[in-house]
Amino acid sequence: MKSCLRLRCLTLCCLFSAVSAVAEEPQPITIDIKEFSELKPAEQKALILKAFARRLEHAKNLYYEVDLTGLIYENKNEQPGKLRTKTPFRRCRHWLLEDSYRIDSDMFRPDEEEANQWVSDSYDAQQRITRGTIINKTHSFGRIDRVHDRVISDNHYIYWLRGEYPDKSEYLFQDMIDRKASFEIRAPVDSGKVQLTVKYQPYWTNKPYGSRKMILDPERGFLPIRGESRWREFPGLERKPSYRIERFTVSKSKLVEDVWMPVEIREDTMTSSLPQSISTLEIKITRIEQGKVKPADLVVPFSDGMMIVDTIKGVSYVSDDAGKPTGPVEPLYYGPPPVAPKKKSNEPQ
Repeated sequence: MKSCLRLRCLTLCCLFSAVSAVAEEPQPITIDIKEFSELKPAEQKALILKAFARRLEHAKNLYYEVDLTGLIYENKNEQPGKLRTKTPFRRCRHWLLEDSYRIDSDMFRPDEEEANQWVSDSYDAQQRITRGTIINKTHSFGRIDRVHDRVISDNHYIYWLRGEYPDKSEYLFQDMIDRKASFEIRAPVDSGKVQLTVKYQPYWTNKPYGSRKMILDPERGFLPIRGESRWREFPGLERKPSYRIERFTVSKSKLVEDVWMPVEIREDTMTSSLPQSISTLEIKITRIEQGKVKPADLVVPFSDGMMIVDTIKGVSYVSDDAGKPTGPVEPLYYGPPPVAPKKKSNEPQ
């Protein structure tokens, strides 16, 4: 009885002691699988949610550099077969500060060592304004508007962090917290790990026809180290069933301040639209640090001679080094050319 009471006190301390320590210095969330397995289901759920919430807080000030290698394989019974092609390689730098961000992406053609295009995009969450540039070897363009550049969503590492574009549910920990009512927890599994199953619903669908099953490491802040999401819709006789299968494996992680972060990930995706292929993305973090991002880091500069389109003010111009117009400021024209009104039948031709 006394040993049980000591165990209960230990686990409750693991759950709640960090509340008083947050003001000082957060400590990594870790618990032995034996202790976790003896917790009540509600306590297990609370501890996992606490770890996920800490990850979102940790990501409010984060900088990292990442290499993204895309590969397309033949689909051999849901396993990668022969390599079909390589997709453009990306090397990104990403600054996160609360809900604002900046991302720089260097793009390389397959098997080329020199980048051929450079894209930057930033988002000011308070003003809800984006500012970005696209530069290649012959041209440079800048823009100011309210539309996020796709470059942010092409960097799949963001989905391990926090955000809203293209949809909040795309972000792993945000989505799992929102679906906490569907948590199914098993422990121990796979030699000291925890299995978590939740409902899975891609953001473009109406209902959660699938599930997301992950293996969590309780000694590394419940970091998901493997996972599979399966979604399948049966629309009826008029259309073929739609499906999407996503898998990931974390092969390497790193303690960044008090949070274990994945630094090497492999993603495999299969869809009904491309049933013969598996799309693979290899994600490798080359640098990551927390708590050092400042507002000035988020500014995307405009350079001398760059053509700028400002859709908010409805103008375009060529900028100087400070991003200011060097010549005439032209109004933007939207829509097709105006059509002259038809003449009446009795009017002269």
